Amino acid sequence: MKKPSMFSKHYEKEKKKRRKIILIVIIIPIIGLSIFLTTDFKGLLNKGINMKNSMSLNKSKDKEKNTAETQNKSEEVTKQTNADKLKALQAKSDAKVKNETFIVSLSDGQKISIQYTVKAAKKTIKGILNSKDIAYDISPSKKAVVIESKKNQDLLYVDVNKVSKDITKKVYKSSKNKPFSKANKLEISPSYVWSITPKFINEDNIAYVSELPWMNEKAIQYIWKVNIKTNTHMQVQSISGKTITFKNITSKGLGTMVDGNTVYVMALGETLK
Repeated sequence: MKKPSMFSKHYEKEKKKRRKIILIVIIIPIIGLSIFLTTDFKGLLNKGINMKNSMSLNKSKDKEKNTAETQNKSEEVTKQTNADKLKALQAKSDAKVKNETFIVSLSDGQKISIQYTVKAAKKTIKGILNSKDIAYDISPSKKAVVIESKKNQDLLYVDVNKVSKDITKKVYKSSKNKPFSKANKLEISPSYVWSITPKFINEDNIAYVSELPWMNEKAIQYIWKVNIKTNTHMQVQSISGKTITFKNITSKGLGTMVDGNTVYVMALGETLK
């Protein structure tokens, strides 16, 4: 802008005008800059507030998430603890063994108390409390027992569910189809061995000692077996002796001593030496 000449008659007027223009030139940019800075600061401030709010919201969400996760973990721990307690109680309950008894009546009038155990709802026969005048044997699974009355040589099969079955061979028929009654034979010859010392071969077959098929007084003993399911009696091959004693069940069969010699009786009625 041209500086006014001091020799001009309008010098003062031009000088004032010049100052005014200079002020305008200086003030307008300052005002513009102020407006810009003010507006930008508010934007930054708003942006900062928004960021702060966003961060607070995220923190709140994270806190809620962490609280929910903690609660879920706490619930899972509680559930697991309760499950473990339940298992422990169940195991403790299962570990309890109860001894119980039930009564069976023999054909000779005796009442026998059979003792069995209950563990985790599983029953197993333990033995017979009053075993006078009887002989008995417990099956390999301990689910059944066979009892012999020494008074009349009757055989009774009893399972752990209190179901009993008379498995005595009441009548023997000779090769000529002549019947011989056990009751009549023992009445005539009380010392005759009809069916004694029963012993399980397996769950379904029981061996016993008898002087059948002979009715004379030679006192020769033989091995017989009875199948529980069919109630079928049969002689075990031609094994005989003065004294026959049953031992334990082995992989070969039922160990049996015949006059001091060992043989093994199998479920199908065969023997193995």
